[in-house]
Amino acid sequence: MLARGVTMVAVDPDQRPYPEIQPAPDGHAWFILHARPRAEKKIRDHYQREGWTIFLPLRCKEHRYGGRVRVFWSPLFAGYVFGCFPEKHRYKLKQDHHVANVLPVVDQATLVDQLQQIRQAVACGEMLEVMPGVKTGTRVRITAGPFKGVEGIVEKVEGKTRVIVGIEMIQQAVAIGVESQAVELV
Repeated sequence: MLARGVTMVAVDPDQRPYPEIQPAPDGHAWFILHARPRAEKKIRDHYQREGWTIFLPLRCKEHRYGGRVRVFWSPLFAGYVFGCFPEKHRYKLKQDHHVANVLPVVDQATLVDQLQQIRQAVACGEMLEVMPGVKTGTRVRITAGPFKGVEGIVEKVEGKTRVIVGIEMIQQAVAIGVESQAVELV
């Protein structure tokens, strides 16, 4: 049972385990699909059935309605789905009525690296906090614990050190709580 108001990120029971994030093969590219409201899981399910690599990190939320508790899964980055498709399918993706826009990725290697780090953080099942619009701070690498090797930006919050692991293309990130001695400068 989660404490009131606490959000936990874990592996979605419908999508166990998350797919491996690999660089796009020849003729393919990673795209960011900007989803219409509440359509992220529909996009994921549709393109997974077609055999494409889709990454939609989810978080588990708990809401209390009167005396009842309801647990549900929602996207970690609301409105965004990441997928690897043939480059020629970009216009087909735009025709999907669940997709509002297809964002091209100029730096494929950076996006793949950032998605791998988000996948690693989500796969640990630890509690993560979404942090929108992260742009400043010191870049570090975590040196110990389940997040060892993850790189991000440091933020001090109420005496705790948090490492921000972000996807710069959508200007959102997640915060990982770590001890200050478990990080090194990059």
